[in-house]
Amino acid sequence: MRKIVMAGVLVLSSCAAVTSRDQPIPYTLSEGETTAVQDGTRKFLKDPTTATFANITATQTQPGVVSVCGVVNSKNKAGAFTGGEPFAGVLRNTNPAGRAGFSFTLTAQGNATTNFNDLCRQNGVII
Repeated sequence: MRKIVMAGVLVLSSCAAVTSRDQPIPYTLSEGETTAVQDGTRKFLKDPTTATFANITATQTQPGVVSVCGVVNSKNKAGAFTGGEPFAGVLRNTNPAGRAGFSFTLTAQGNATTNFNDLCRQNGVII
């Protein structure tokens, strides 16, 4: 009986560790990480040179992987500013030594009517 109780305690304690690791925690992007996010997002814009960014927020669930969302305003193909469109993506540290080697993958992009908070939550960023 004692062995069963000990096994149960070990299983429960390992479950708690996995759950806490999976919970997003707020993350502050470094200058290099912010640049990687902005450059990765610009690739999908009609006029990337006009891009301005706001409300960039990030959370981390595991080391080296950060979920990011924010708002980008840039000119569309008609030459008018979009008014700000939400975006979301995943930033990965591509350098095992932890130095400035980042890769950003855009996973979602909305339009001016997309709910920023919903898009962020859907992509793992808790605001």
